[in-house]
Amino acid sequence: MMTIVRHSRNRGPWKSVLVLAVFCALIWLGVYLSTPGEPTGPVIIRPGDGVASIIGELKEKGAVRSGLIFGYTLRRSGAATRLQPGEYDLAGLGSYTEIIERLTTGSLAADELVLRIIEGWDLEDIAKEMRRLGLPAGDSLYSVAGEPAYDYRLGDWSPPAWLADEYPFLATKPEKASLEGYLFPDTYRVFRDLTAEEAVRMFLDNFGRRLTPGHRERVADAGRGLHEIIIMASIIENEVRSDEDRRMVSDIFWRRLGINMALQADSTVNYFTRQQKVAVSSADTWIDSPFNTYRHPGLPLGPISNPGLSAIEAALDPLGNDYWYFLTDADGSVHYARTLDEHNHNKSLYLK
Repeated sequence: MMTIVRHSRNRGPWKSVLVLAVFCALIWLGVYLSTPGEPTGPVIIRPGDGVASIIGELKEKGAVRSGLIFGYTLRRSGAATRLQPGEYDLAGLGSYTEIIERLTTGSLAADELVLRIIEGWDLEDIAKEMRRLGLPAGDSLYSVAGEPAYDYRLGDWSPPAWLADEYPFLATKPEKASLEGYLFPDTYRVFRDLTAEEAVRMFLDNFGRRLTPGHRERVADAGRGLHEIIIMASIIENEVRSDEDRRMVSDIFWRRLGINMALQADSTVNYFTRQQKVAVSSADTWIDSPFNTYRHPGLPLGPISNPGLSAIEAALDPLGNDYWYFLTDADGSVHYARTLDEHNHNKSLYLK
């Protein structure tokens, strides 16, 4: 009699292995398709080229592996309408985001490069980035713009004489205070021999353009000098991320100032300690610095960073609420409290 041996009990493990293999292959394929290829030559964008045509050129030259994924990344970036005509060498770029950044800054000549200033960077961050790119401006930025976290009341540094005449929006800034807060974050196309004076003029020119007549009217309506607004914006920039949270925190901080309550902003402490702690230590809060908003009520001596437009607008347009405390956890989520007890409870939950 013939015996039939069944193997059905062994199919389970093999099926699991097959599913795992397919899953891993899909992940690998997704990563592969999301990574730039090695271009076979320069990518050329002509005036009037549409997005579909540009993506086709990128695929044809091998710069992108998936037009679908690149198109999605482009739409998410909001840069689809800012792609610039030109001839681009895209070799060596590590992500689709870098390709998009290159295509929005225009084709670079041999003596040009892209300088990107991030919202919330301070003078030291900017000088470091300039030095990383090999720009001469990095070694002399402080001589034109002043030093970060520096008590200008004790020093003898003076800003260039042309500043006050050419940039009237600096009128409410104390004369010997640095330009921290006014070096507008953006992506700049610069020459490789960029000097500190040229860089500062470039940043301030951009600040003047971005600060619209509408913004200036709102500053006047707020009954505060622009310098106060920029100081507040520089703190907000480094405390919370979303536009709504920034407006909420703006209201909390302005109300605290109104009753002479310390702002107790960790970002102000991180500014002079040169750290990036989610929650500063008790010892840090006792350090005697005019930028320490734990030890000194009121605004710090000056801006602690260079804020972007979102933070400036939040400082001008606070969102009324009845909270007095907040904290930002390691994931960037904001937790609000009406009382100190609630705030301490949030600390125990979210700042472990």
